[in-house]
Amino acid sequence: MKRDGLRNFTVRFLESALERVETTAKPFYGGRLSTGEAIRRLAEERLNEIETKDAVEQGRNALLRVLSDWRSGRVLPIADIRFIADGANAAYRRCRSDFVVRDLVIANVSAFRDAVKRAGHAKGGRGVALESRYYLDNPTTCAGKIEAKTVVAAVDKWIALLPAVVAPVQAEPASRNLSAFLRNEDCPDEAQLGRALQPYLSSLLQLAIRAYWYQERRALLSPGEESPSARPRYMRPIEHGSITIEPLVRDHELTLSLELPGKQSVVSANNLPEVEELRDATRLALAGHDIRGDVFHWSKQLEDPNRFTLSTEHGSWMLEASDVCSIGQALDLLFHEPSIVGVAERGRFVYGRV
Repeated sequence: MKRDGLRNFTVRFLESALERVETTAKPFYGGRLSTGEAIRRLAEERLNEIETKDAVEQGRNALLRVLSDWRSGRVLPIADIRFIADGANAAYRRCRSDFVVRDLVIANVSAFRDAVKRAGHAKGGRGVALESRYYLDNPTTCAGKIEAKTVVAAVDKWIALLPAVVAPVQAEPASRNLSAFLRNEDCPDEAQLGRALQPYLSSLLQLAIRAYWYQERRALLSPGEESPSARPRYMRPIEHGSITIEPLVRDHELTLSLELPGKQSVVSANNLPEVEELRDATRLALAGHDIRGDVFHWSKQLEDPNRFTLSTEHGSWMLEASDVCSIGQALDLLFHEPSIVGVAERGRFVYGRV
């Protein structure tokens, strides 16, 4: 390995720039550095910032290009499918909720199963036999290890055993299979494999876009980028029982304020992922689960099972079961509004889903 040694380098600076190093950079770094050392640190940190920004921007541009090609009906090359499969796996690694969308998990492992089938057929066989346990040891289930002679049979059994509420710790290792297969296995006809995976690309793209959202905490498209003339607009408030929801929409954006009983406290959801999480977490809470999302956490009070606690980083609220039912029903009514259906559909490819 080549040693990364130090090398002298002479450069001229404006006196005003050197004064800024003396008055701003040196105190920032502790004040005991030489002017040259302060300049070196500034240069290294700026280089790191540029490299990180370039990598993020390249990832965003790649997602936008693949999304455009998919919407145009093109058969994506395997390199692009591998890229979004890697992103799908990253979404589960970065997810901090207790739950993920079951249908997206099934789509991911089904894509892996069909890739295995297609590779096996291309070789004139009935599928890929298990030469090692790699593809079986990745997924985990509450039922223990799955015994099967082929990967295809194992995936079908795994899907059948998948519980109603799926956790990221189950989805992440299972989604690793598609990524690893596309990276490590050979398929003689890649165009045929691309066509076989076409039905699953919508799900994989949503997951890959959500991975970008988790990393950057910004949407793939900025508000107004699709429709520059569109203005934010308040929708008619939705009232159910003692609960009032006031939504604000624009393009793919949806925010809301949730007025709790007594009208003296408000819970906010600041973007579409948060609104969808509040809806899904509330459904799971009503089904009897203590559930922690990325933002919202529902739990039952031990001393009174008819009372719930809703928690966020901004506070906690104790609610009666009837109020929680009203929140769930009001959110369901919101997502049945035709305009909100359109926002949610557009948002799947702006914020993604997981």
